[in-house]
Amino acid sequence: MAHERALSRRRRLLLPAAWCLAGALLAASPAEGARPRKAPGGPIHYTLALPEPASRWVELSMQVPDPRGKSSVLAMPAWAPGSYLIRDFGRHVYELQAETLEGEALPVTRLDKQRWRVEHGGAAFRVDYRVYADELSVRTSYVDDRMGLLNGTSVFLYLEGELERPAQLRVGQRPAGWDVHTSLPSSMPGRYEAPDYDALVDAPLLLGEAEVRSFRVGESSFDFVFVAPSGSNADVDRLAADSQKVVEAFADIMGGLPFSHYEFLMVADAAGGGGLEHKDSTAMILPPFMFTNDEAYLKAARLVAHEFFHAWNVKRIHDVELGPFDYAQETYTDLLWFHEGFTETMEARAVLRAGLMDPQAYLADLAKRWESYRSRPGSDHTPISQLSREAWIKTYKPSPSHRNVAVSYYLKGDMIGVALDLELRRRAAAHGREGSLEGLFRRLWAKRDPKTQELPITRDDVVAAASAEAGEDMSEFFARHVDGTVPVDLPAGIEAMGFEVFELLPGQSPPPPEGDASKAETPKAEKPEAPKAKGWIGIGGSGELAFVDAGSPAEAAGLAVGDEPVALDGAKLDSTGALVERIASLAPGTRVRLEFFRRGRLDRRFVRVAADPARDWVFRPREQASLTPELAKLRAAWWPESSE
Repeated sequence: MAHERALSRRRRLLLPAAWCLAGALLAASPAEGARPRKAPGGPIHYTLALPEPASRWVELSMQVPDPRGKSSVLAMPAWAPGSYLIRDFGRHVYELQAETLEGEALPVTRLDKQRWRVEHGGAAFRVDYRVYADELSVRTSYVDDRMGLLNGTSVFLYLEGELERPAQLRVGQRPAGWDVHTSLPSSMPGRYEAPDYDALVDAPLLLGEAEVRSFRVGESSFDFVFVAPSGSNADVDRLAADSQKVVEAFADIMGGLPFSHYEFLMVADAAGGGGLEHKDSTAMILPPFMFTNDEAYLKAARLVAHEFFHAWNVKRIHDVELGPFDYAQETYTDLLWFHEGFTETMEARAVLRAGLMDPQAYLADLAKRWESYRSRPGSDHTPISQLSREAWIKTYKPSPSHRNVAVSYYLKGDMIGVALDLELRRRAAAHGREGSLEGLFRRLWAKRDPKTQELPITRDDVVAAASAEAGEDMSEFFARHVDGTVPVDLPAGIEAMGFEVFELLPGQSPPPPEGDASKAETPKAEKPEAPKAKGWIGIGGSGELAFVDAGSPAEAAGLAVGDEPVALDGAKLDSTGALVERIASLAPGTRVRLEFFRRGRLDRRFVRVAADPARDWVFRPREQASLTPELAKLRAAWWPESSE
């Protein structure tokens, strides 16, 4: 009886009589009737309330005014688009019950981990349920007494087979002073509309007391929404101003903006960093007290740039498999190297164009990204197109061997994107024209459906756009680096663009530029000691060995993931980190004895220390006078010598 009273209280809370009546009227209103519908049936009405946010419970109701057939199957998505991992959001749903609009209870059968069948006999019905929201990330939902970040795929049920039906959302009870921030169009405060379920769940809700900065770029308006539940040292004005510069850079690159309004939703919380793209918004989380220097603001601007460019790349220009979505199971794509990796490339290009990154810093950052790719054992073991398809089970559920046989499609896709950009520029110039990665995206965007503002693509469409940019067939490039495992040779591309490339030992400095007076011979006694190669055996971890690099001395000696090092040449070790430090101090060629525990049994191996393969890369512009006029023009188009 107490349980029934609690449910009755929630129903009164979620669905006041006025809202139920309004729902019935809206379903039959002339304006709603005039809206083009993709499928029969009026809008589904959702109500969301947070009567006790500190409890982490979100209370919801879903009203279906004109169901099809005698029964309906309701489902909760298994994953969130943009995050390729099955999360089984149905596990957070509790106390689901259904009734007619007159309050008569209806039979509900749970079919599996994410579906329920409601027997309604063809009459309008309502479902009440609760969602436990206790995971603060950009892919999930969270609420407490200070704020809430709700992602639709982990909150809203859908009618199986009826995703095309319009949706209306009412955000009801919540703490005083809490505003609702979302990209969903609003008919009145607290009430929102979506043309279908995809649009409903593609617009996260940020609730709380926020700082908001608004701006315009062209005909589009923007809100930068910042919530810091535990405080932050961020300058919100600077974050918003930097975001505006990023938007302006992309508007220039793409020839305009594809929406009338956009929401940047940023939470400052110790939960971490990251972002998730949406069609007209993005949700981002950054550490609250990271904003101590310019580098921190650049990191934030790069996150903004990455997620914002997804408004084109993956949300509107997308693999044919990525929409409409199947929320019940994995949706496989071979194009994550394009959707994520090339977005990494465009992210860096945008902050450079926006003046938020100095040109020299752009080169230094590119050199670091190159070393990250070059030094990973599995960078060229598996085709990146295959890794895209396997993301569901390998990228986000990596085994200890993953590092040796795979690479992030963000990282390698970025390197392919930079190499392709340079290649397109050079090849197009040879044909007396201009080409670039930016031009590739503009070509694709020009082919969008004018009605939907979307362009479903395949790999062949990307290759065709690249070939059109270059003025010649680019299929071999993609066959080698995307569908094959031929290493990307970024240094060669950088050199051909009018730069010097130096591969150095850590701590080593490149020679002075030609003509630099500082290169005069330094007296022998004053010459600094040349850096020496550090010792290396190819391991890493904290307590136990977390990885053993393929082809490393550790692998050759028979060490394995999970081994717990306890002594080196008889001297005690406290951790794997301590072992790495000790090895680094040894000269390459040194033979050491390593004691370790393997599954509780003490063991011993002799390991021959090698030279650390880590390198510092320097990309430095050659003197302008040494370049042909054509090359000088080509380099200036890719790399401005000044950010002003």
